[in-house]
Amino acid sequence: MSFNFYLYRAAAGLGPLNTWDRMQAEPLGSALQVRERIAALYPQITWTLRGQTWSGLGPRGAGAPYLDLMLREEEPGVCHMVVLNKAAPSVMRRLLEALDLNYVCAPEAGDLVDVYAYTDEDPCYAKKAW
Repeated sequence: MSFNFYLYRAAAGLGPLNTWDRMQAEPLGSALQVRERIAALYPQITWTLRGQTWSGLGPRGAGAPYLDLMLREEEPGVCHMVVLNKAAPSVMRRLLEALDLNYVCAPEAGDLVDVYAYTDEDPCYAKKAW
């Protein structure tokens, strides 16, 4: 079980990001650009900047998905990943498709995650072979 999921775009055939010896995720744009794309999907998100990290919470309301995410620029203007905390696979699928991402990693477990192989009702994520 993992609580953090890292969503990113990288070349096919890589293992989880915590097995890399260098950054292999492609830049997604600035944190502001990524925030704007996420806000188009979930306009009710409330964003807060703490240090160099943007935190997004929401949307709130009956039937709304739980969202707790972080964006950080590893260098000025360059964000490589969207980090989600306790995310449902339906939320991750929506972000993967909207942002043209192809990986979900659960770094605490060293797993790649197949968000298309489990549902929001399943208690554990589905592992993806690598």
